[in-house]
Amino acid sequence: MRAALLMLALAACGPKVGPNGVTADDAIIKLKSNVRDAQVYVDGRFVAPLNALRGGVAVTPGMHRLELRHEDYFSAYIEMTLGRAERKSIAMELAPILP
Repeated sequence: MRAALLMLALAACGPKVGPNGVTADDAIIKLKSNVRDAQVYVDGRFVAPLNALRGGVAVTPGMHRLELRHEDYFSAYIEMTLGRAERKSIAMELAPILP
């Protein structure tokens, strides 16, 4: 019984999770690109099409690799280190693949 109460108390002390699983500690990356339907990848994992990310991408603090891909354009990526609750705006230009 005592152990169960301790676990509940410790769980209540963690960061509050908001909509979509975002916590107050998460960093937010807002992206802009010349290719609105580019695919967004964070640390090698697909997140969503760029035009679906109105509020940006939430990530844990630390180092991350952000990549934009599109079948008609060369991919572009950036590596960045983000702090706790940091907000960052990134603009990435994709170059078209010529025939």
